[in-house]
Amino acid sequence: MQTYFSTSYRPGVWEHRDARSGKGLRILALLTATSLSLVVARGVLTGNWWFFIALTWNLALAWFPLGTVLTLRDLRTAGFRSPWLLIGGLMLWLVFLPNAPYIITDLFHLKYIDHPLLWFDTMTIFIFALTGLLTGLYSILIVHRLLRPMLGTVCTWAVIMTSQLLSGFGIYLGRFGRWNSWDILARPSSLTWAIARACQNQLSVQLTLAYGFVLAALYIAFYWYAEHDDNA
Repeated sequence: MQTYFSTSYRPGVWEHRDARSGKGLRILALLTATSLSLVVARGVLTGNWWFFIALTWNLALAWFPLGTVLTLRDLRTAGFRSPWLLIGGLMLWLVFLPNAPYIITDLFHLKYIDHPLLWFDTMTIFIFALTGLLTGLYSILIVHRLLRPMLGTVCTWAVIMTSQLLSGFGIYLGRFGRWNSWDILARPSSLTWAIARACQNQLSVQLTLAYGFVLAALYIAFYWYAEHDDNA
């Protein structure tokens, strides 16, 4: 454990490049500002701030796993190589990771929207969902870069693909079970029973596999672009 998590990690070229340029964070900040501008405009023009509250909260949760791994990366770069810090940080990241792609399911709300606002709200939810998805993919990429020198290529890919499958299951728990990431601390026993029941539910299996497959494919495409394009 000490060998893998404490001494073998070395920041890669791409990590140094990202740390210097901050390009990924600037892109996500631009998308976030665009998203917030749309919901603010809707609130001002209609007097209905429900979209602002719901979507802004969901986007904040989508940013949390990215903030977690950025902090973890910076701590390790600064010399804090405790294996427990790494494991704890990655567990916290994994618990909140489903919040990033979860915003895609907010498109379900379009069926309740009045026709005059349908075009605007479709665009608004889409940009929120896109921002949340890219935020999650970027956080996964950082985790990939952290683990690859320690675990090797094959094991790292296995961890990453498993995280995508678990994200699919987390989306099911959030959308259909109405569970939240912090319930793992607030209501651990109830959440455990809910997970056990969900594992026997056909819909949960179908949704987990479907979302997990799509999220895995999206990450592979994202990874391929980021790691093989010098202009990424």
